[in-house]
Amino acid sequence: MTNCDDTRTLARRRRIEDLLVSIESEFLATPELKMTVSEAGRRFGADDVTCEAILDALVDAAVLFKTPDRVYGRLFPHPVAA
Repeated sequence: MTNCDDTRTLARRRRIEDLLVSIESEFLATPELKMTVSEAGRRFGADDVTCEAILDALVDAAVLFKTPDRVYGRLFPHPVAA
């Protein structure tokens, strides 16, 4: 791998990290927000494949939920009994 390839790889990784932070922040700031992959793509200026991968990663991290019809929303933790 050349230095140029390394630079491009790092730039792509940084864009994905920035997109992940933007998407997560938006859902955390707006708890009632729900959106599809296409809506996320338009809102965040990214392709559907990338958005779906990030949204699914946030589902795996228990930040979001995903409905059977592929709508994503913020996952609220169950309240802990006092």
